[in-house]
Amino acid sequence: MTARPTKNSNETLLLDVKDLTLQIDGQRLLSDISVQLSQNEILALVGESGSGKSLLALSFLGLQPKKAILTANRLLFEQQPLLSLDTKQWQKLRGNNISMIFQEPQSSLNPSIRCGAQLLEVLQQHTSLSKKAQKAKITEALLEVQLSAPERIFNSYPHEISGGQKQRVMIAMALLCRPQLLIADEPTTALDVTVQKDIIELLKRLQKKRNMSVLFISHDLALVKKLADRVMVMYQGKIIEENTSLGLFTQPIAPYTKGLLFARPSTKKRLFPLPTLKDYQEGSFETHSQSSEERTNKHNKIYNQPPLLEIEGIEKVYQKRSGFFRKVVFFQAVAPLSFSLYPKETLGLVGESGCGKSTLARAIIQLDPPSDGKVFFRGVEVNPSDKKMMHYIRQKIQFVFQDPYASLHPLKSIGNAIQEVLEYYSKENSHTRTIELLEQVGLPSSFYSRFPHELSGGQRQRVVIARALATDPEVLICDESVAALDISVQAQVLNLLNHLKEVLGLSYLFISHDLAVVKYMSDRVMVMQEGKLVELQEADALYLKPQNSYTKKLIAAIPN
Repeated sequence: MTARPTKNSNETLLLDVKDLTLQIDGQRLLSDISVQLSQNEILALVGESGSGKSLLALSFLGLQPKKAILTANRLLFEQQPLLSLDTKQWQKLRGNNISMIFQEPQSSLNPSIRCGAQLLEVLQQHTSLSKKAQKAKITEALLEVQLSAPERIFNSYPHEISGGQKQRVMIAMALLCRPQLLIADEPTTALDVTVQKDIIELLKRLQKKRNMSVLFISHDLALVKKLADRVMVMYQGKIIEENTSLGLFTQPIAPYTKGLLFARPSTKKRLFPLPTLKDYQEGSFETHSQSSEERTNKHNKIYNQPPLLEIEGIEKVYQKRSGFFRKVVFFQAVAPLSFSLYPKETLGLVGESGCGKSTLARAIIQLDPPSDGKVFFRGVEVNPSDKKMMHYIRQKIQFVFQDPYASLHPLKSIGNAIQEVLEYYSKENSHTRTIELLEQVGLPSSFYSRFPHELSGGQRQRVVIARALATDPEVLICDESVAALDISVQAQVLNLLNHLKEVLGLSYLFISHDLAVVKYMSDRVMVMQEGKLVELQEADALYLKPQNSYTKKLIAAIPN
């Protein structure tokens, strides 16, 4: 591990940990970890999924698994030993002195209880305030996290507010009792880039206002750079590098840290293939930076041919009955829009959650039929009432969804998941073809008999891609297909998609809220806002000179 940055002797330690080790059933999950966090400091803990970040944070709250054996030469919070606390003492400490914001607000909030009641529960647990004072304190907290309609939020169920609003509710809940230490565990994962930027700025502002300390957990170093004073890098349950934020980003030492920093696509240049974490750890790799001349020649070939998929005036309107008299109310999820997708083109589609990206994608292949408009595939209009045609269209246009675990049946083996698609669309030897598909996406034949829970996130996404390829498609609609993956695994999947595009001649409609990834992958980019197509340009031109104010806002929010 790199040398610990020198700390000012006048700094007061809030959290002091030395040689913490945690093991379960004889297996060490955390090894000899030492952490010092001063008052009014932001410390970031970074690393991939499974590195032990969240497990370490939970051990500071006494929430480690029951079977875990936790030892440490020193584990102090405000000079108070934590290892000797009983259940009642832990309950008093949690939420009061140390609070935590969890990664997924939708899972952290009870869906059957209004947000206000869940906030009240915290104050009832830790204070003796009157109901009126509790309500006033909650209103103040909601306003402090920039929720401008606190009464509406107070009376809303979690499903009635957006992802960004849910995360702000979680932050307000964590800060109600004015804790000295706030642990933020991946608080911006899966949020839109603009919401992500708002949450980071909010945490920074509240930290300064409250003079509290923050332990910020993330796998995204670009976000950490904007927030943290110091950074600790975790790998396989150990701290392998520690430095000031400036020092770590200007002179990373560990190959693993370099991989985390540089595996993320750059908005300045395109490397083919993207370097992966494994490349940095092995110490030698070759990559090529695409020149503007190469890109121009590629685009001349793409756009001097007939389009593969043409969308003309497609629109999606939902209707529902509302109010006492059950009056019909119309909601336009997708306004009439038109575009084309060419052979071997990657067309990016960006916009905030709820703008209509996924609704548009489902409408194109009639999973959620459009209210109006036409779809042409290879110059022929798609007729949704023609079953034979729809069978062909759904064979040639396949989806790759965001969550690979939810996309796979937990009780079906990987081989069966792919084989059933082959049996539906063709009569070839499905077992042999399944093995070929697995190998095509970089997985060994031994994965045939495995189940989804036995695979990592990146491996599951490869299986989902293999299943999509089983129909010999010409178009893949990638709907947030790398959003839930670690940076290094994301690089592997993006490289795979680019490789398959060249080898199989695929076209992609690539949907994402990560604008850096979209720019790297795309030939052209479409921008959607509130169901409308507000801009469509060549990717580099759009990022260099965006025409629409909304596009400018999205690009300005990209963490560099």
